[in-house]
Amino acid sequence: MNQNNKKIEEIIRTLSNLVISSKFELAIIKSKKAIRDFPEYVILYNILGLSYQNIGKFGFAKEILNRGLKMDPNNISIMNNLATTYKNLGEFESAENLFLKVIEKKPQYINSYINYGNLKRDLNDFGGSLKLYNKALGINKEMPIIFYSISLAHQGLGDFKQAIDYANKVLLLEPKFTQADMLISQSTKYLSNNEHYKEMERKIKDPDLGLSDEQKCHLYFALAKANEDMGHIDTSFNYLKLGNKIKRKSIMFNIKDEIELFDNIKTITQKINFNSLDTDKDNKKNIIFILGMPRSGTTLVEQIVSSHTNVFGAGELPYLTQIIQAELMIENKLSIQNFHNLINKESLIQNLRDKYYSYLNKFSSKELFITDKAPLNFRWIWLIKILFPSAKIIHCSRNPRDNCLSLYKNLFEGGLNFSYDQKELGTFYNLYSDLMHYWKKVMPANSIFEAKYEKIIDHQEKESKKIIEFCGLSWEDKCLAFHKNKTPIKTMSTAQAREPIYRSSLNSYEKFSPFLETLNKII
Repeated sequence: MNQNNKKIEEIIRTLSNLVISSKFELAIIKSKKAIRDFPEYVILYNILGLSYQNIGKFGFAKEILNRGLKMDPNNISIMNNLATTYKNLGEFESAENLFLKVIEKKPQYINSYINYGNLKRDLNDFGGSLKLYNKALGINKEMPIIFYSISLAHQGLGDFKQAIDYANKVLLLEPKFTQADMLISQSTKYLSNNEHYKEMERKIKDPDLGLSDEQKCHLYFALAKANEDMGHIDTSFNYLKLGNKIKRKSIMFNIKDEIELFDNIKTITQKINFNSLDTDKDNKKNIIFILGMPRSGTTLVEQIVSSHTNVFGAGELPYLTQIIQAELMIENKLSIQNFHNLINKESLIQNLRDKYYSYLNKFSSKELFITDKAPLNFRWIWLIKILFPSAKIIHCSRNPRDNCLSLYKNLFEGGLNFSYDQKELGTFYNLYSDLMHYWKKVMPANSIFEAKYEKIIDHQEKESKKIIEFCGLSWEDKCLAFHKNKTPIKTMSTAQAREPIYRSSLNSYEKFSPFLETLNKII
C-alpha cells in the first residue's frame, strides 16, 4: 500500500468518526481540506454533503452531493443522501424519484426505505411511512433505527403505547440508543419505582458502557423529566444543566448573529406601508399562520383550529424560511438589494408566492383552509404580509419564564440553538418580544390575533371561539375536543396535545426559579 493510500484511509476513518460523534462542523472543515488534497475520492463528497445536511445547510449539501454523483452516477449512498437533502429542501418529487431509483437498483438498501418513510411522514402520510418502515423491517430485524422510526411514527399519531413498545425494542437491540429512552420519557409519568427510570440511572452511572456525549445528553434530558415528575427538582435541574451544557458545546452558535438578523429585519422593513397591500392577489389558498416563540402554545392552537372540518393541519413547515434563505439572503444575512428587488417587482412576489403554494400542494388536502405552525415564522411576518396579505396570522404567547423554562427543558432535533444556555435563551426571548412589538406598530390594526396560552387554559371555550372567528370560520363544538384530533403531531408537544386542557404547565417556572437566576435577570 503506498503512502497516499494509507493517508487517505486514515483521513476517511477520522472524518467518519467525526460524523458518527455528530461533530459536523469539524467534519466540514476537514472534509474541505481533504477534497483539496484528494479531489478524486468520491466518499469525501459524501461525507461533506452529509455533514452539511446534518447542520441544516441543505443548499450546500445539494451542491456537494451532486458533484459526487456526477463522478459516480451509481453511488447508492450518495443517491440516498441527496434524496434526503431534496426532501429537506421541499423538493419532494426529486426526492421521491431518487429514493425509488435507489430501491430499484438495490432493493435491500435499508436506509432508502427509512428515509423515504421519513419523506412520507413529513407529508403527514403516516400510513405510507409505516409501510416503508415495515418493508425495511422485513429485510433486517436487527437494526435499531428501523424500530425507532416506527416508534416515532406511532408517537406522532398519538399511539403512545405502541411508540413505547417499539422504543423498548430499540433498547433491547442497543441499550446505547438513548434517543429511545428520551422518547419513552416524553410519554411516561414517572413514579419512584419505575423500571425504565432505574435502567436510565444505571446506564448513566456505568462507565463501562462507554456512552458518547450525545448519548449522555439524551439520557440527561430524559432523567431530568423523570425527576421532575417525581418532584425531585434539585436533581432534575442538575440533569438539565448537564444535558444543556453538552448540547451547547456540540453546536456552533453565536447569539450576535441573531441580534444582527433581528436588527436587519427592522431596518429593511421600516419603509413598507403594510396598510396599502392588495389583499385580492393571493386567493389561491386560505392560509393560517400560527407563530410565536417555540413552546408557547402553537401546537395547542393548531390542534384547536385543525379540529374544524374545513381546516387541514400541516404542522411546522420549513418552507417560508427556505424561500427566504434561497431568495433573499446572502451568506445568512438578509440582502437589502434582493429585498428591494422583491418589493418593487410584482413578478418576483408572484414567483415566491407560487413556490410556497407548490409546497402546500404536496399535501393533497381537500379542506378550504391549511395551517402552517412554524413558530419562528414570527421573524417573517413582513414577508407573509407581502406574499399573502389576506392570510390569517395567530401570534401565540405565554408567560416569558414558563416559555423559556420549557425550551431549556427540551432537546430539539434541529435549530433552536439559542435554547441551551440561559443567557442566550433570555437574549433571544427579548429579541422576539421586541420584534413582536415592532410588528404591532407597523402592521394594520387587528391583523395579528393574540392567542395567550394562559387565557386559553383559563377560558377554553371563550378563547377558542375568538380564534375560530378570527380565522373566518363558523364555530364547531369539536374544536373544544382538540385532544381527539387525529392530525399527526411531529413536535415535542405531541403528548400534551393529546390530552384535554391541563393547568400544570401554568407558573411551572416557580419551582425551578432558584436555579434560573441568569435567565430571570434578563427577561
